[in-house]
Amino acid sequence: MSGFLDFHKLAAARGDGLHPRLLELIEQRTLTVEGDPDVVELHTVREGAFTQAGPGPSPVRPEFLPGNVIDFIPRRQAAAVAQKMSSNS
Repeated sequence: MSGFLDFHKLAAARGDGLHPRLLELIEQRTLTVEGDPDVVELHTVREGAFTQAGPGPSPVRPEFLPGNVIDFIPRRQAAAVAQKMSSNS
């Protein structure tokens, strides 16, 4: 978070900067993280790793989609699927 604080110092020198409430929150968080050895920032532990909430998306489409779900597929693929469906009938 020091990047925001550095940015604020640069902008404040020119008469601008972060909103006072946001600045206060960033400073509080910085003090908490730097002051407590039990607090670990994940990006420092997993260098270069992305943070993802939830499971990864499935590359395979399910066979059944409920009536309230719209399946967005590319036109070429939709045409191929329609042709395959009509040839199976």
